[in-house]
Amino acid sequence: MENNTIETQPVQAKVMPKLKFSEKLGQGIGTMSVNLIFNVVSTYLLFFYTNVFGLRPADTATMFLLVRIIDAVASPVYGTWVDKRTTRFGKYRGYLLYLSIPYAVLSVLCFYSVDGSYMIKLIYAYTTYVALSLLNTFLSPLGAMPAAMTRDNDEIAQLNAYSTFCSNIGGMAISFGVPFLVTAISGAYTGQASQKGWFLTMGIFAILGLVGLLFAFTHIHEHYHMSDEATEDVSFKDIFVQMKVNKPFSILLAYLVLAFIFMTIVNSAGSYYVTYNMGRPDLLKYFNLLGTIPSFILVPLFPWFKRHLGRKGLMLGFSSVLIVGLLMMYFGNVHNVGFVMTGKLFASVGMIVATGYMWAFETEIVNYGEWKTGKRENAIISSVCSFAVALGLALGGVVPGYFLNSIGFDANLKMQTAGTLHGILTMQSLIPIIFIVVGMILFLFYPITDKSMNQMSKEIDERKQQTTK
Repeated sequence: MENNTIETQPVQAKVMPKLKFSEKLGQGIGTMSVNLIFNVVSTYLLFFYTNVFGLRPADTATMFLLVRIIDAVASPVYGTWVDKRTTRFGKYRGYLLYLSIPYAVLSVLCFYSVDGSYMIKLIYAYTTYVALSLLNTFLSPLGAMPAAMTRDNDEIAQLNAYSTFCSNIGGMAISFGVPFLVTAISGAYTGQASQKGWFLTMGIFAILGLVGLLFAFTHIHEHYHMSDEATEDVSFKDIFVQMKVNKPFSILLAYLVLAFIFMTIVNSAGSYYVTYNMGRPDLLKYFNLLGTIPSFILVPLFPWFKRHLGRKGLMLGFSSVLIVGLLMMYFGNVHNVGFVMTGKLFASVGMIVATGYMWAFETEIVNYGEWKTGKRENAIISSVCSFAVALGLALGGVVPGYFLNSIGFDANLKMQTAGTLHGILTMQSLIPIIFIVVGMILFLFYPITDKSMNQMSKEIDERKQQTTK
């Protein structure tokens, strides 16, 4: 069963049932709904904690690190547990129903400002954030869903495009909607006066996320699973087997860590950059909006980019565009709004494509793992990817908090020192570039192509046919 190389000659793969539009839309809206809630958290929670709730940056950074360590430990254990069980609604689909309401409720509680001493606030923040992060981890079967829906190479790209497109609709709502709604409700975006606005705004997004998860539950269908015999044979050690024999898996894991480090840093730093460096907090909603608007043009072109640039060309090319945009913001005059916004647009184009397309690799590595080991361990692979995401979010969340503390940031000051402003600029641009470059180097070694995907699917089908004879 072991193969050391992937055959790359053209192969006619077995014809697979085509997914319905409703299934693709369900996957897209489900992904958007999870992200609609958690992207508010990852983008704005640091700013909320330091500028509204009243926590110190260093304490917030430590909390982010500890919470993500908990997530990282829980993810692979949970993935193994999921792959060994089947809910009454399917192997993965049932979790969308079971967890949707708790996930929505806890997201709102994270943005509620309790009264009391500093320690009471810290304990409350830890409790609600740990619980929400664990529920986000427990929703990781949604990431395993595409591999349970299809093995068709084109449909994998389409599912990824639907998920990314819908997620960016949600991202646009978050980028523009959060600053707009908070200010409209409270009359302020920062400070204690904005507490009601943050709480009610998160309530609106939580309701939208809940409705979206229930829509996904009713429209997604699962078509490919392990046999009962293979399911019984699943164990925690399979994680290490997959990582040993599945080279694309290892590459993707490393890239996910790096991607979520630089995404979290860029997203977290944006609020500080616009508020203090540019001195234009009124432009934050437009600055953030540029992070999502290009997706409506770019996401439908994902399959075209992949066909004409290849996987490596796509990732390397658009990562380079991202770097150009960040450098424009670093070297440009922060008071030249047009130039800064152009830099943000370039950075957004690069980030949308590079970090949007990376999720298509997850389904590919599930196929690769089944080809290597005979087990289609969707949830195990998805959960380990969630582990990598949690680790990236942990490190990405720690960097801004501790960095703000080290450069003397004080949320009580309307004007920061020159050293603090330069530190925010560095955090916004130069620090993320380091991680982006390392990620580009990783993808030079990614081995899967369209031809090898078809070859693997053909061999997997032939093995199953032989087994059933």
